[in-house]
Amino acid sequence: MMELNRTFLGRLSEQLSELIEQQSAEVFRRAGIVIPVKSSSLLGAIATLGPVSVADLVRALDRSHQLIQQKMPKLLTLGLISRRPDPDDQRVILIEITDRGREQLALLDRLDPEFDRAYAEMEEDAGPVFEAINRAISSLRSRPLIDRIVV
Repeated sequence: MMELNRTFLGRLSEQLSELIEQQSAEVFRRAGIVIPVKSSSLLGAIATLGPVSVADLVRALDRSHQLIQQKMPKLLTLGLISRRPDPDDQRVILIEITDRGREQLALLDRLDPEFDRAYAEMEEDAGPVFEAINRAISSLRSRPLIDRIVV
């Protein structure tokens, strides 16, 4: 595998994200959780905010409308959410969590301490990854790359 330098920090962070997703998927499978790993926070937001529109989810999760929309069919197929027209505005579709979705989130919630422990153990090996990523995001939001690079 090609060694990446700082120019490819984005690709390196993608590799970490992909590794976490793959390994979390195996944990989910063993725990009987059918929620797609990358839809966990979306399902949690639907449970917390629901019934909720896609536009409200976009604002709450700070994700694109397209990304949220792309995840809906799988959650519907798995029976984790349902959709219905908003009684106050028929143009708006409201999304809400189903009983099965609540059961699945409860299974995931039970794993929180295990994930926390596993990541803490990883950070014993790798250093404070969580804090470093948060600091990097904050730094780039306050001063973007375009302001740091002379072109």
